[in-house]
Amino acid sequence: MKCSQLFRKLKKAGWFVKSQKGSHKVLSRPDYAKKITFPDHNSTEVTNGIAAKIKKLTGLGL
Repeated sequence: MKCSQLFRKLKKAGWFVKSQKGSHKVLSRPDYAKKITFPDHNSTEVTNGIAAKIKKLTGLGL
């Protein structure tokens, strides 16, 4: 899955960009205490480790 596809899924699930530094975005959600650091490299594939961590933190089926 590409970074841009995963970012769209997260936005659809209610996550929004709280801050950004370079190509890394910090995503937040009002009803969730933790933040997610997301490497936004548009056309590159998300590594398995990052996808697993985001899935664990958000509960999204990726």
